[in-house]
Amino acid sequence: MFTKILAAILSTLLPGLLIYGVYNSAAEGENLVPNPGFEEFSIMPHGWFYRGRDFTALVKDWSSASAASPDMYGPKITVPDSWKEKGFGKKKPRSGLYMAGITAFGCNQGKPHCREYIQVNLKEPLIPGQAYHVEFWASPLQTGIHANNIGIYFSENKLNEKTDRLVLREPQVYSKRIVPGNEYLWHKIQGDFTAEKACKFLVIGNFFSDNETESSLPTEGSHNYAYYYIDDVSVYKRPPIKDGYKDEFADWYPLQEDKVIPLTNILFDTDRSTLKPQGQDDLHKLIKIMKEYPTMEVEIGGHTDFQGSFDYNIRLSNRRARAVVGFLEKNGVEPERLTYIGYGTTRPVATNETEEGRQQNRRVEFRIRRI
Repeated sequence: MFTKILAAILSTLLPGLLIYGVYNSAAEGENLVPNPGFEEFSIMPHGWFYRGRDFTALVKDWSSASAASPDMYGPKITVPDSWKEKGFGKKKPRSGLYMAGITAFGCNQGKPHCREYIQVNLKEPLIPGQAYHVEFWASPLQTGIHANNIGIYFSENKLNEKTDRLVLREPQVYSKRIVPGNEYLWHKIQGDFTAEKACKFLVIGNFFSDNETESSLPTEGSHNYAYYYIDDVSVYKRPPIKDGYKDEFADWYPLQEDKVIPLTNILFDTDRSTLKPQGQDDLHKLIKIMKEYPTMEVEIGGHTDFQGSFDYNIRLSNRRARAVVGFLEKNGVEPERLTYIGYGTTRPVATNETEEGRQQNRRVEFRIRRI
């Protein structure tokens, strides 16, 4: 009863606000979005962003989905004075210390980077037929246009669009009303949907043209584009929970930088570095996922047991890692996305006192250098 009374009061005082679910209770289950508040980084936070790959290199698990340049805000990120004068960076994050920012309207006005999109690799793919609750918080640049259509698109493949303008997709969840705000107010954009495909990526932005997007000028003299701060992104399963969908890459998820994944059953003859055909299934699996993730870069690492001299094992493991890289290149993976190294006996995963342990130590792995 109290919730309904509060809803009625908010509806009267702030018309249109309830579309964002300000008073709704949180959905149940684990959040499938890693680093949902943009608080974790792959490298130390630094200056402003002028290219999409700057955002991609900085924010752990997140990347720019296009050639445009999303932004980050927080205590260790300096906004240039020229942008501060335009109002950028005055907003405080909804929670934590950091938040992201994207341009969402302004192509017809000739703004460069008039659409920006941020994407994240989910902790697990969506389950076809499973109901999900999706939400994130948005707040407009106080000195910019306010717009609708800010939303989320779930994709089977990672987006790597070569444009800094509109990326045309059909988002599963988006705000049909203009998202208002000021220096202090945040709004929750949310919705429920049932997954049709085993999508692995979540992308945030405006997937509609300027002509299809409603907009309003909050004050005279505002910028002729819409810019929105983004924070606290969540995706939850709605009961009833379906059995997990396991695709061929399920045991490798979540894909993230510096994660080390074993390539099982890679076979070599004793004291040889020639790949045996019966052990190549995982290599074909790696080839497939590197085609699905076109920006992914990996390091192939070779390992040996303790038999033989240290220097010899380093050379042998290096040759074996190089053989794996040669196989990947022969099957269409670009050389610039591959590196290799032989670790020899320096990184055992089991005892070298038993044959079973030594067999585990004779292995090949790949480390994700970039996703």
